[in-house]
Amino acid sequence: CAQPEVIDMTSFDPSQDQTAIVSYYRGQAMDLREKAAALAESVVRYERLFGPQSDWVSGARQLSQYYAAAAQDLERLAEAHAEVARTGRQPRQ
Repeated sequence: CAQPEVIDMTSFDPSQDQTAIVSYYRGQAMDLREKAAALAESVVRYERLFGPQSDWVSGARQLSQYYAAAAQDLERLAEAHAEVARTGRQPRQ
């Protein structure tokens, strides 16, 4: 019975499966972008229901912005790992 491969998701070591890490981070970023879009739609509905100054509106808007920013961070992280996969070298700090 073989042991499953363990991947250190934070490692830029080229010996780790960087392609798998890239795929994971891009998938997570896509999920967060979808959440951000759904919340942006909720903002529009909440504005109609509760008015533009409602806590529901500001809360949904802030959460949508948070998810969008987190998705961008994950995309940057995925790109850094993709660079390691392409070049075989760790990124410079």
